[in-house]
Amino acid sequence: MGKISAYILGGLVIIVMFSAPLRDYMNKLVHRDKKEMREEEIIGRTSGRNPRVEEIQNALKEAGFDPGPADGVMGSQTRTAIKGFQKKHGLKPTGQIDPATNLALNKTKEIEKPFNKEISDPDSFSKSDEQIQKALKNAGFYKGVIDGKVGPRTKSAIREFQKANGLNADGSVGDKTWQALKTYLKDE
Repeated sequence: MGKISAYILGGLVIIVMFSAPLRDYMNKLVHRDKKEMREEEIIGRTSGRNPRVEEIQNALKEAGFDPGPADGVMGSQTRTAIKGFQKKHGLKPTGQIDPATNLALNKTKEIEKPFNKEISDPDSFSKSDEQIQKALKNAGFYKGVIDGKVGPRTKSAIREFQKANGLNADGSVGDKTWQALKTYLKDE
């Protein structure tokens, strides 16, 4: 009877020893904390061309960082731009797209959306990227090609226009900035 009890007790100890780590491992696989997600789980593969990497490169450009050409390839220049973005936003500068960096990049893109969206205006001028560039050019703040694409040059021109007109120089075209800008379209 003593041997049987010892075997049962030993078997229970072994089961408990191996089941807890196994259970923890399985729980981590199923209920993984988003903070622990790896870059590949967030954006997909990083070798070769990836459209998600191209989106990140464009977001970095809009935020004022130079990831190189928006070719969808995660190269060293893109990694350096990610590190700069992370430093600016108080994140650990790893050069990797982690959940916090992904969230900050998405917030940057969300801020841009109202600016890029066409909104009808009571004075028949629509607030589009092209109209904003035309107004900035007419006002003498934008020297580039009017292509309807908002890049660092357009953002800089918006900030300079805002400073010169006593507006909040945040680089986005809200109602006050648009009201001031559209006066430069009426002379067309």
